[in-house]
Amino acid sequence: MKAKHTNQTSDKSTRQNHNAAPASPEWYQEFVRHVELREIAPRTRVSYLAWVRRLHEAMPKRDITALAEGEALDFLIALRHERGLKDSTINQAACALRCFFRDHLGRDWKAWNRIRIRREEQLPNVLSREEVGRFLAAVRVGRFRAMFTLMYHCGLRLGEVIRLKPGHIDGSRRVLRVVGGKGAKDREIPISDALLERLRAFWKAHRNPRWMFPAPGRGWMTTGGTLAQALHRSENHLSDSAVQAAMRATVLSLGWDKRHGKRPVTCHTLRHCFATHLLDAGVSIRLVSQYLGHSSLKPTLVYLHLTEVSESAAREVIARFPGL
Repeated sequence: MKAKHTNQTSDKSTRQNHNAAPASPEWYQEFVRHVELREIAPRTRVSYLAWVRRLHEAMPKRDITALAEGEALDFLIALRHERGLKDSTINQAACALRCFFRDHLGRDWKAWNRIRIRREEQLPNVLSREEVGRFLAAVRVGRFRAMFTLMYHCGLRLGEVIRLKPGHIDGSRRVLRVVGGKGAKDREIPISDALLERLRAFWKAHRNPRWMFPAPGRGWMTTGGTLAQALHRSENHLSDSAVQAAMRATVLSLGWDKRHGKRPVTCHTLRHCFATHLLDAGVSIRLVSQYLGHSSLKPTLVYLHLTEVSESAAREVIARFPGL
């Protein structure tokens, strides 16, 4: 059920981006078909199409399909030196061009084996348990407070929580099922009795049959009904922009925009807090990785650098080593 909805959404997004380019040439439409048939994430499809369009816009009078290897590389070099883009962004562009020239057009250039773009590795911003408590208490709107609480308690991504359905919460087993998460993977995360009761109470307030966090709609107050009635009949879930706006408003109310500066508090910060606080409590890194939906332990290892307990526990163990 969920997979079908996700595929429909991704196809719609791809078509919208395709239609956004007026009078698209035939070579571009063929690339759209190629991307749609590949087993890649919806956002990656959109990114690939966008970067190929930008390449075409940079060389409007050229036949993009006939570009030489050096010309494609010059485009990437210009992104770094003239546009000053970050390495992570340039890496996205390189992957898109590789998909277009190598996978789609069959240009097996040597450049694809030579390109080595260093990814920026920054430690994620993590709040203490006390700071998370202050943040949640400062959220003014009930539906956003319930959503942020769930994101923290289960380590959910923003896209996962806004698409959550009532049927994804298994009360008998006390687990939350993430259906069609990043990489089209499903996973289960345990939830506490207190969180379960809170989610039940929140859902009973609107009883929307489709979404756990429905959007009331911009004009709901003009319908003469209540907010609960608007949420009940809504066919759409909350948008990511609405959730991000609520996050920014709360962060500003706490004055954390200046305090955290270069590493702002975002929706994804709650996911980082979930992982770090579990590791702090001694939960297995393999289990934390499973809850986060990571395909390997590597992306989870970064949280070990943020734990406060691990180093002190290690010192205690080392101090008890025999021989001294």
